[in-house]
Amino acid sequence: MKFIKHLFALLLLVPSISMAQKVIVTNKAGEPVNQAVIIIKTAQEVHPLIVLTDNNGLAEVGTFLRKVQVVVRHVSFVDYTDSLDQISADLKIRLTEKDVKLDEVVVTSEFTPKTQSESIAPVTVINRTQIDNQAASNLESVLSQQLNIRISQDGILGSSMSMNGLSGQNIKFLVDGVPVTGRLDGNIDLSQINLNNVERIEVVNGPMATSYGTDAAGGVVNLITRQSVDKKFETGINTMYESIGQYNFDGFAGFNTGKSSVYVSGGRNFFDGWSSTDTGRWQEWKPKEQIFGNARYRWVGKKVVASYSINVFDEKLSNKGTPRMTPYAAYAFDEYYKTQRITNQIQSSFIPGRDMLLSAMFAHSYYQRIKNTYIKDLTTLNESLVAGSEEQDTTLMHTFTGRATFSGISKDSKISYQSGIDLTHEIADGSRFNEETKTSGDYALFFTAAYKPTVKLEFKPGFRIAYNTNFKAPVIPSFSVRYQLSKIVTIRGSYGKGFRAPGLKEMYLYFVDINHNIQGNENLLPEYSDNFYVSVSAENKINTITLNHDLSGFYNSMRNLITLAQPDPENSLFTYVNLGKFSTHGLNYRINGSYKGFSAGAGVSYTGRYNIYSDSADFDQFIYSPDFSANIQYHLTKVNITFSTFFKFNGKLPGYKLNEDGTITQFTNNSYRFLDASVRKGFLKNRISFAAGIKNILNVTNVNAMNAASAHSAGNDEQAVGTGRSYFGKLTFIFGK
Repeated sequence: MKFIKHLFALLLLVPSISMAQKVIVTNKAGEPVNQAVIIIKTAQEVHPLIVLTDNNGLAEVGTFLRKVQVVVRHVSFVDYTDSLDQISADLKIRLTEKDVKLDEVVVTSEFTPKTQSESIAPVTVINRTQIDNQAASNLESVLSQQLNIRISQDGILGSSMSMNGLSGQNIKFLVDGVPVTGRLDGNIDLSQINLNNVERIEVVNGPMATSYGTDAAGGVVNLITRQSVDKKFETGINTMYESIGQYNFDGFAGFNTGKSSVYVSGGRNFFDGWSSTDTGRWQEWKPKEQIFGNARYRWVGKKVVASYSINVFDEKLSNKGTPRMTPYAAYAFDEYYKTQRITNQIQSSFIPGRDMLLSAMFAHSYYQRIKNTYIKDLTTLNESLVAGSEEQDTTLMHTFTGRATFSGISKDSKISYQSGIDLTHEIADGSRFNEETKTSGDYALFFTAAYKPTVKLEFKPGFRIAYNTNFKAPVIPSFSVRYQLSKIVTIRGSYGKGFRAPGLKEMYLYFVDINHNIQGNENLLPEYSDNFYVSVSAENKINTITLNHDLSGFYNSMRNLITLAQPDPENSLFTYVNLGKFSTHGLNYRINGSYKGFSAGAGVSYTGRYNIYSDSADFDQFIYSPDFSANIQYHLTKVNITFSTFFKFNGKLPGYKLNEDGTITQFTNNSYRFLDASVRKGFLKNRISFAAGIKNILNVTNVNAMNAASAHSAGNDEQAVGTGRSYFGKLTFIFGK
C-alpha cells in the first residue's frame, strides 16, 4: 500500500519535472519581444540560467520547484525583476518600453551584453530614437553632434573624424563586428556608411587594440544593425527630402516563422550638389548618388544562433569642371568617382554549457574605387574618355576577416574570461599600385579576463599576440579596472598598448597626375602607442529626476606616427612619413538628465595636441582646442510628439605650416557651431510617423583655414564645413501583422 502511495506521488511530479516550461515575453501591446535576455537565479545554484527569446518572444527554461528570481533585459525596454516561489507553468512577462534610454545595453567592449553602468569600458550609445530625432541618414551626420569628435570634409575623399585628438586611422570602424574596408588617405568616408537598418551605434573611448587589433588604439565605433523583424511579417518605407537637394528613399521587408527569419532592406540617396555661390558647374559639395541594400537570413535554436548576410553599396560622385571657352568650342573636364563595397558575412553563436559561449564570424569584403575623366562638349553634351592613364584610375581591395571567441565564467562567478583568434588578410591591386598585387596579413591570438574579488571591484587584464606578414608585431597588453566607490559613484581606468602596421596604400600607393603627386613609402615603420583613459561617473536620483555625471581624462603617446607630408616645399611630391613622436591629452565632462518625458544632455571637452614644430622653433609644445555639445528632447506621450534640439560647438584649432623658404607660420582654424531642431509625430502606434525640422540653423558654410597647398587641392583661406541652413521632411510607413 505504501508503495502505491509513493508511486502515485512520483507520477504527480513527473509532468512538472519532464515538461519544459516556457517564458513568453511581450510588450504592452502583446507583441513578442525577440532577443530578450532572461536570467533565472536560485539560492541553491551558483550559476544563473541565461537564455534568449526567439522571434516569437519564447524561451524554454525548464521547471523550478523552488524559489527563483527572474530578470528580463532588453535594449529597448525597462528591466523586469520578480521573485517567484516556483516555475511549474508557462510564464508570461510584459515589458515596458523605455521613454529615455540613459543606461543602454552594450556588447562591443564586453564578453556578454551589459548595461553602460556595468561595463568596465567607457561606452557611448547612440540609439535608434536619437538617430531618428536627428534625421541622420549616415554616420557623419550623427557623429558630428558628439562630444570630442571633430568631422573634417573633403570634396573628393568625403568626411573623416578624429576622436580624443587622434585621427580616424587610429579608430576601428565595425558593422556587426566586421571591419569597414576602403580607407582613403587613412580614413573611412563616414558619409558612405548608411544608417537605414542600424539599431544603435556604440562608441568605445579608450584603447581597444588587445581585442580588435590594428587601428583600434584610439577606440572603436561599432554599428549594430537590425537582425530581424519582431512580427511574423513586417515591411516599411522611408522617404526624406532636404532643401539643399537631398532626396532619400529606402525600405525594408521581413518575416519570421519562429526559428527562422529573413530581413531585406535597400534604398537610394541622391544629392544634387551645393555651393555657397550656387553658380556654375563646379560645386563645393559634389553631387553624388548612393544605392545600397542588405539581406540577412537568421536561424535561432535552443543553443545555437546562426546567420548569413550580404551588404551592397554603390556610389557615384561627380566632380564637374568649370567651362572652357574657345572660338570654336565650349567644353569641360568632368571626373566621376565610383565606389563599390560588397560584404558577405557568416556569424554563429553556440552555448555549449550554462556558463559558456562560443562565437564565430567569417567575412569577405570587396572594395573597388574607379576614377574616370571625361571631356564633355557643352554644346552637344557628348562625353569621351580623356586619353592618358593618369586620368583614369582603379583601386581593388579584398579583405578576408575571421574571428572566433570562447567566453566562460568560473564556478564562483568571480572570474569571467574570453579567448579568441582574430585573422585579417588584405589583397590590393589596381593602377594606384602600379598594377602590382600587394598583400598584407595580421593573425592574432588574444585573451582577456575579468576578476571580481568583491562586488565593488573588478579587474580586466588582457594581451594579444600577433603575427604580421610585413612587420614584427609586439605583444600588446591591456589592463582595465572598475571600482564602485559608492551606490552612485563609479571609477574606471584603462591602459593599453597600441600597434598599427602601415597600410598597403601608405607603403605602395602611386598616384600621379596633373593635380596629384602622392607616392607610398616602403620604408615606413609601424606605429606604437601607449593609451590611458580614466573616468569618474555618478548617478543621482531625486524622486522622478535622474542625473548622470561623467568626468574623464585621456592621454595618448605615439611613436612613429604615420602621416602624409611634403618633405621638400620646392617639390610637389607628397609621401607618407613617420613622425618621431606625437601625443594628445584632454579632459571631458558630460551630464545627462531625465524627468518624465523630458531629457537633456550637455558636455564640454578640452583637448591638447602635440605641436610637431615645437622642437625646432620657439612655439608652444601643445595646441589646445575646446569643444561643447548639448541636446534637449521632450516627448509628449499622450499625443506621441517629440521635440528635439541639438547643438555642437567646435572651438578654435591653432596650427602651424612650413613655408617654401623653410620658415614656420602659425595659423588658426576658426571656431564654428551647428544648431539643429526637429519635431517628430507618430500615428497608429508609430506605424506612420512624420518628422520635420531645420538643420544648420545658424547657416554655417565655410570657416577660415590654413592658406597652404595640400596633396588634394590648392591653397585656400576657407574650409567648407557646412551646406548652409536647410529644411527637411521625413515620412515613414510600417506595415505588419
